[in-house]
Amino acid sequence: MIFKNLKLNIFFQSAAIFIIAAVLSLATASSMITGKVAYTGEPVKSVYVPPATTPPFEPAQLELFQFLVSFLIATALMLFFLKAFKGRFLFQVLFGGLVIFGAQGPLGLVVSPWLAFLFSFGIVGLRFALPKIWTQNLAIILATAGIAASLGLSVEPNLVVLILIFLSIYDIIAIYKTRHMVKLFKEISKRGVYLALIVPNKISDWNSKLKNLDKSKGYIFIGTGDLALPLFFSVSALPLGMSYSAAIIVGAIIGLLADHLFFVTQKKKAAIPALPFIAFFAILGYAVNLFLNL
Repeated sequence: MIFKNLKLNIFFQSAAIFIIAAVLSLATASSMITGKVAYTGEPVKSVYVPPATTPPFEPAQLELFQFLVSFLIATALMLFFLKAFKGRFLFQVLFGGLVIFGAQGPLGLVVSPWLAFLFSFGIVGLRFALPKIWTQNLAIILATAGIAASLGLSVEPNLVVLILIFLSIYDIIAIYKTRHMVKLFKEISKRGVYLALIVPNKISDWNSKLKNLDKSKGYIFIGTGDLALPLFFSVSALPLGMSYSAAIIVGAIIGLLADHLFFVTQKKKAAIPALPFIAFFAILGYAVNLFLNL
């Protein structure tokens, strides 16, 4: 049967990560709109909100063309940097910059903006001083939750549907046809940077060192885009109501299960395009909720 190869430990860990990241991302987005945070009853500005505005926050709208061009330019630049720079420093700085920017939003829910800024540096320092699976995943969860919150409110959910369809097609081509996404991941990993969540077979293995990853096959990678994009979608739907955001996350987790089944039932284990299943079920969850609220 198809379910006999299902590794429940890995799937439940992956689902838990999705839920934690979604809660952080939606809470961060909500604080941007309302100015409400845990550490004070007074309205405060999120790190992502322009200083001239006051809650409630109404962000500018991002267009499809802007998003896709930005995505393609970022991918092209990363491929260029991999060819031009062979050392680790530049890529570690870029990784650290993304974490510092993204982590400030979730951290800002419980501490002041200045402390969130300082703690975000601490997260980066922890990741490189103690390179283990749990420090890697902590950095990725906080970064993706914050970045998804900062971008998600700038896009209409129907536009995100188009973005997900485009990127799902791109993901299939990049993994199976051009294979440049596989090469990109491997080359960045060689430089000591993992743009992914790392999910081991056992929870106890979260304390394993990153340098030992190549010596074991007991883990899977979930690309940051496969986590960030459904969060991005769920945040974009937040102004419609929390039920829409929740339906998208539930759909994404079902898509994650479909990915997991697809991966573990391969005759020969190889990288798969994870986004298509995640996007399909996330869009389905959104569509079902739209239908129920007609």
